[in-house]
Amino acid sequence: MLQDRRNKFFVLFVSEILICIIVGLAMAFVLPAHNFPLKLNVLKQIGHSLLVLSFIQIFTYLVYWFIFHKGYKGMKYAFVHANIMRKLRLMILEASSKHTTQEYVGEEKVARLPKIKIILEDNLKSGKVIISNSIRFHKLFKEMEISSALGKYVVLEQYLSDDFNHYIYKFELAETEQLTFENYKDFQLLCSKHENGTLFIDNRNMVPLHHALIVGSTGSGKTYATYSLILQLLNFSIVPEIYFADPKYSALYVFGKSISCDKTAGSTNEIVFLLQRFYEAMQKREQEVQKYLNSKLDSDYKDWDLQAHVFVIDEFSSFQSVVNTLDKFTRDRVNMYLTNIIQKGRQLGFFMWIIMQKSDSKILPTYLRDNLVFKVVLGQATDTTYQTAFEEYADLPKRNFQQGQGLYTFQGLTRQPKVCSFPTLKFDILKTVRTR
Repeated sequence: MLQDRRNKFFVLFVSEILICIIVGLAMAFVLPAHNFPLKLNVLKQIGHSLLVLSFIQIFTYLVYWFIFHKGYKGMKYAFVHANIMRKLRLMILEASSKHTTQEYVGEEKVARLPKIKIILEDNLKSGKVIISNSIRFHKLFKEMEISSALGKYVVLEQYLSDDFNHYIYKFELAETEQLTFENYKDFQLLCSKHENGTLFIDNRNMVPLHHALIVGSTGSGKTYATYSLILQLLNFSIVPEIYFADPKYSALYVFGKSISCDKTAGSTNEIVFLLQRFYEAMQKREQEVQKYLNSKLDSDYKDWDLQAHVFVIDEFSSFQSVVNTLDKFTRDRVNMYLTNIIQKGRQLGFFMWIIMQKSDSKILPTYLRDNLVFKVVLGQATDTTYQTAFEEYADLPKRNFQQGQGLYTFQGLTRQPKVCSFPTLKFDILKTVRTR
């Protein structure tokens, strides 16, 4: 394998310093002590000069290293920057033996690697790598996965700059930082720090209120993830009207009864009726907002200070399976409600949150799933689940997800699925909502 030109020059530089130090020590201290046949003062002066030159070179290199690795942002920043830079250059060198530009240093061939820029952000929790593009390296960078060179970081997304002159890799810490709340007051305090209409997942990831799909097998933490999102809704300055549907009469049904008894349903017929009420409320809102749209076309319910409405349905596949056995009129009506709410609800402030164990296209049609802007897959999911939820699988982060951890996408905010970790709620949730 060719040697990196930069490393070759560094080796030559270090070798030159070592020679100066050895010769300087010899001339300044060793030879005079052994009666070397030359004036002692001359020997000592030359030796001292070589030692001073060595120290100046060492000091100059340390200053260069400090500036190049941005030590003025902190020594921790500098060491992390230097470590990533070293690993990246080695990785590119190993991966690009057929693509590198070759030069001669003396009589030895060396490789000239592309320029690399590393930017660390958010207190070293994230950042990006910018690598100069070229015809020679284009195919390599397009296919190269650099996470292995980033140590404790993983790549979130990669793309070309607008001028096609650079490849940009965004990365973040591999560890998923899971928030833990011992009491409801701490949870409320964090809610108050976020903009109204914004939902937090963890310390890194926040998303606007929108249509959502939450997927996860039993034990993946999707129920508590849903609780944390609903509790955040209850802390909005304008608290949304929340509708609950749980065809299995399980935890969400009890939770919904404690918050909004008259807007909680369990049986299929009750859910269909509740969905009809939700749809009719949206139709009423649609007629009311015409006056706002006439004054500002691109405005929405937030600009008009209107209350949001959220329909949360757990075990959607169970509900849809029963609906498919009903008469055609009911099936068509349910499909019409879902389609109109998901396609038209955003501007009006009416949102669907669908929770299910698997994102099956036979249960949730693709044209509806594509309009669920906020998608989450929790726990260890199958390839098929990732493919149906995110419409991709190959480039997903390969991680060992624990309860409440997984991947999410939000159209317009993420280019590809990102790692997330929903909070752990250790306080009594039912007691909290019953005493609000």
